[in-house]
Formats: sequence, structure tokens, C-alpha cells
Amino acid sequence: MQNQEQKPMNILLIGYYGQRNIGDDLFVKQLTNYFSCQSNVGKVFVLCKEDYYPKISEKVIYFSESNLPKLKKLGLILRSDYIFWGGGTLNIGSSPPKNLLRLKTLSKLMGKGFGFLGVGLEGSNSESYQLFDKCYLLYLRDKYSYELALNNFKNTQFICLGGDLAFLELTFYEPFIATKNRSEFKNISFSGKYWWGEGRGEFYAKQLIPVIEKYNSVIHLLPSHVGDETNDNRFHEFLRKYLPEKNCQLHSWQEPQEFIKILSEMDFHLGNRLHSIIIADILGVPNIGIQKSGSKIDNYLQKTGVLPQERRVDVLGEIGLDRMEKIFNQYQRPDAFIKNESEQVKKCLEIIGQ
Repeated sequence: MQNQEQKPMNILLIGYYGQRNIGDDLFVKQLTNYFSCQSNVGKVFVLCKEDYYPKISEKVIYFSESNLPKLKKLGLILRSDYIFWGGGTLNIGSSPPKNLLRLKTLSKLMGKGFGFLGVGLEGSNSESYQLFDKCYLLYLRDKYSYELALNNFKNTQFICLGGDLAFLELTFYEPFIATKNRSEFKNISFSGKYWWGEGRGEFYAKQLIPVIEKYNSVIHLLPSHVGDETNDNRFHEFLRKYLPEKNCQLHSWQEPQEFIKILSEMDFHLGNRLHSIIIADILGVPNIGIQKSGSKIDNYLQKTGVLPQERRVDVLGEIGLDRMEKIFNQYQRPDAFIKNESEQVKKCLEIIGQ
């Protein structure tokens, strides 16, 4: 008797999608491209706050949650074999979101595989651990999160350490990887956060003035989060007030490729958004991450092994022209690390269906 051909699996993706954040929009692009190319995948359903994603394949279907009736959402769960939260930091504090817990419980009752892809657990604590235990797959993006999972989630079927989902398909970045020799601080990009106030704008302007005075640099204010409510340019407008007009340029973007193209043209980058730092590394742009010790940026920089102490500055910490010049002169694109991260992402995703 011949074995019947295995039925293609359907996958439901959820996350901070459709909110015009560079990291999450990259996750959508990377995951949908990857799954749509897999012969063992039938359909990929993507739930998002706002559906503005280009249609890339008949396999991939997007749903705006605001227009999705509960019965139709239930139907998507019934049609799916696996439900995954796909990427990012789960800032869930002391207790997991009830809707996510309900979805996990419902998925398990229906015999569906429920899990997390490429997540960091820096924003989680013991009260929220029930969300991650007894999952089908828990794929972590950093060593801190991986070790936390191994020590606390004994009943999860698969736990693996991979790279951030942004590393999944590196060919996406190839048209933007600069071949020019960066010999001066001509163009510097800065990515802050929309909820920072004017005081921080004045502070970071003072940090940037020395490099402007020495190199006549242009500061490119590059938002990692755009849109109406959570646009990082709200803060950048404060920062711009304290910079010379001729040495400052405000940017925006619609597609991830636009963000990547702008960043690829920079000689240096400073950012408080993790994926601005990851993309800078992939593009080979020297950079500094602005976040505290033990943060997701710190965990990422430690993982790269490339000037991790020098490349991290506390929020409202002194950046210093000397530090920028040292990084600029010593930084090397972490080629081996980037290649390995991509390979590890794929190994983690290959578990799906086992």
C-alpha cells in the first residue's frame, strides 16, 4: 500500500503587524516570502491591524483585525494547522495578554500547534511564563531568552535558538549593501522613539553638535515607526529644533525597502530601535545602540561580538565624539555572524511540521 501524500499545512501568523514598524513589517515580508515558497505549506493567513501589505502569492492572505468578525477569526483558526506569534519583543509585563492566552488555549483544544517565532523575552517575567510553557515551538532570538526558556518551559515541545527573523533571507538586502569606502562622517542617521519628549531632543542634539562642527555632517532623522499615532518623527521634530537647519534632514517611508535604502546611504547610525541596529549591521553601516544594559539591543550587540561595549550607550548617556570615531575606524561588518544567524533562523523554521 503506497503512503498517501501529506496534506499541505496552513499557518496563521499573528504579531504586531500592520502598524508601520520597520521590524514587524520585515517579519511579515520575510515569513510570508519563506512560507509561500515551501511546498508543504498550503495557505498563510496573516492577521494585522492595518492591511497595507503587497500581495506576493496566492498562498498568502491578509486580514485586517478591525474588520474581521469573531466567527471568521474562529474559522481561520479551524483552517490552520499552526498558529504562530511571529517575531519581536513580547513586552507583556506581569501578566500575558488575555486574548493571547485564550488563543493559545483554544488552539490546543482544537489540536493546533501554537508557538512563537524569533521572539525575545526581555520584557517578560515569571507571572507571564504560562503563555510560553506547553507550546509546540518556542524559537528565541538571543541567548538570554533561550536560557530562560530552557530553565522554565520544560513542557514545550521544541525550544531553539536562532537569529532574528530579519536575517531570514539575506538576498533581500543585497541591492542595498554599500560597496563604497566610508572615509568620513558625511551622513549620520538617528532613530529615536515617538514618545520621547523635547528634553531628550535637546540632549541628543547636544551630543550630535560636536560631529557636525568637526565634519559638517548631515543628521538624517530616520523613523523606525511611522504612521499617525506612533510616528517616531514626533520626537525627531523636537530634535530638529536644536540642530542647524542645513545639517538636518527628516525622512519617512512606506515600504521597508525605502527605510533600508536610506540607511544604506549612511556613514554612521545611532538608534534606540533594535531593528535599525540589525539592519545597519546587515548593510555594514557602523552604529551605536541606545539602550540600557540587559536590554534587547544589548543582548543583540553581545551576540554579534563586534565592539559590544563601545556600541551600546545608555539612554541619556554620553555618546562622545571619541566613541563615534573609534567605532567608525574599528567597525567591521560581522559577515560570519550574519550568515550564521540566517542559517539558524532557517533551521528553527524547518522544525515546523515535525
